[in-house]
Amino acid sequence: MSSGVAYSIRSLVHRYDGNTALDIPHLDLPSGRIYAFTGPNGSGKSTLLFILALLIAPSSGSVLLDGVESIRNRDPRLRRRVTLIHQKPVLFSTTVRRNIAYGLHAHGCPKKEIRRRVRTILEEMNLSAVADKHAAKISGGEAQRAVLARSLVLETPVLLLDEPTNSLDDASRPILVQMLLGAKRTRGATIVIAAHDSNFIDSIADRVFPLEEGKIRG
Repeated sequence: MSSGVAYSIRSLVHRYDGNTALDIPHLDLPSGRIYAFTGPNGSGKSTLLFILALLIAPSSGSVLLDGVESIRNRDPRLRRRVTLIHQKPVLFSTTVRRNIAYGLHAHGCPKKEIRRRVRTILEEMNLSAVADKHAAKISGGEAQRAVLARSLVLETPVLLLDEPTNSLDDASRPILVQMLLGAKRTRGATIVIAAHDSNFIDSIADRVFPLEEGKIRG
C-alpha cells in the first residue's frame, strides 16, 4: 500500500446494547505484514475484523485504510481492497471451479485472466482433481480449501481471516500457511487474523495482539 500503513486506528470504541465490545485508543498496522488478534470468545476479535472489512461502523473513533477514512467512505473501490473470510463460510451451489471464479467475474476481471488465476490456485490448494465437481459432493476439508481459494484468488491488498483453521483438516493447514506467506512475500499483502490456534499463529504471525474485553493487553 502506498502510505506504508494499511490501517490507522484512533480512539476506536464499539458498543453493543450499552456494553463496550472494543476500546482501542491507538493502533497502526504497517502494510505487508501478518497480524494476529487472539483472545477468548467475546473479546472483540470478530467485531474488529468486521470494522476493518468496512462492514460495520464503530460507535466512535476513526479507521483509516491506506490513509483514507474508511468508516463513512462509500467508494466501492475502497471496499474492494479488502477480503474477509468468515468463520463459517459456505460454498455456492455450483462447481468448485465456478465458486472460485465467482468473485473475479464480479470484479470484471478478463476471462483469460480468470482462467489463469483459477487454474493456478486450484493447483496450489490441491483442488485440481475436484475442480469440476459440485461443491456438495466434495469432502469437508476440500470444501474449506475451496472457500479459502475463492477469497485468496481475488488477490486484494488486505486479507482478513476469522478463525481460519477451525474447519481445516491437518493436511490443509500447511497449505493455508504457505498460501498466506506467499501472498505476503510475492505481492506485499497485509493479513489480519483472528484466531485461537496458537500453533497456527506462531507459525505465521509477525505480531500478535492479545485482546481481552475489547482492549489490547500487553
